[in-house]
Amino acid sequence: MNLIRQECVSRGITRICHFTQSRNLAHIFDDPLGLCSTRTLQEYDLPHNPTDTERFDGRDDLICCSIEYPNTYYFARVRERDPLFKDWVVLMIEPKYLWHPETCFCVCNAARSCGAYIQTEIDGFRSLYADTSPGITFSRPRTHLPAAPTDIQAEVLLKDPIPLDSITGIAVHTEEQAQREICRLSLQGITFDKPIYIAPFFFDRTSLSRMIQRGVRAMETLYENGGIYGR
Repeated sequence: MNLIRQECVSRGITRICHFTQSRNLAHIFDDPLGLCSTRTLQEYDLPHNPTDTERFDGRDDLICCSIEYPNTYYFARVRERDPLFKDWVVLMIEPKYLWHPETCFCVCNAARSCGAYIQTEIDGFRSLYADTSPGITFSRPRTHLPAAPTDIQAEVLLKDPIPLDSITGIAVHTEEQAQREICRLSLQGITFDKPIYIAPFFFDRTSLSRMIQRGVRAMETLYENGGIYGR
C-alpha cells in the first residue's frame, strides 16, 4: 500500500476540503471537467471568481485545499473581504488525491515565504503532522485530532482537474443557505446530486481550531429533502 495512503488510513483521514464562494458552484457542477485551478480557468477563459487573486505561493496551476477541515483562519479572512456576496461553501473531496504523485504539501499557509515550505511525497505529507510548524508558536497537543495537521493553516495543493465524481459533498453554514444553494442551481437548470451538510463550526474560526486541538470532531448534519439528519 502507498505510504501516504497508509498514513491516511491510520490517522482516520476521510476527506480533503476546498472552500469557494457558492456562486462558483454553478460553474463547477455545470462543467464536465469539474474543479479546476485558476491557471486552467484563465487559459480556457472559463467563468470563475477566484478566492486568492495574488497567489503568493506561485502555484496557481494547483488547487489549494486542506485536510479534513477548512483552513479556518484564511477562510475567515477571505469571507470578510467581500461585503456583497456572503455565501460560501466547502467542497468535500475524496482523500485519494493525497497520494497522487503530483500533490504538494505545505506545513503552513502555502503563501508563507512565497511558497518556500511547499514539499512533495511522503516527507512533505509527514511534515504536516510534526510536533511543531513554522506557522505556529506551540507544539502539537497530545489531544490534537489525529486526522488534522498540526498547523490549522497547513495546505495540500492538488493537480487539476478534480472530476465531479470525486466531490463527495458540500458543507454550508446554515439550513437556510442549503435551501438557497439548491434553489440557485435548480433555477440555472443544473442537476445537483451531492449530499449537503450543515456545518456551522466550519465557519467559526475560534471554535473549530479549539475543537481540533482537543481532539473533538465538529458536528455536521445532513440536509436532505427539506430536513436535517445528525451525523
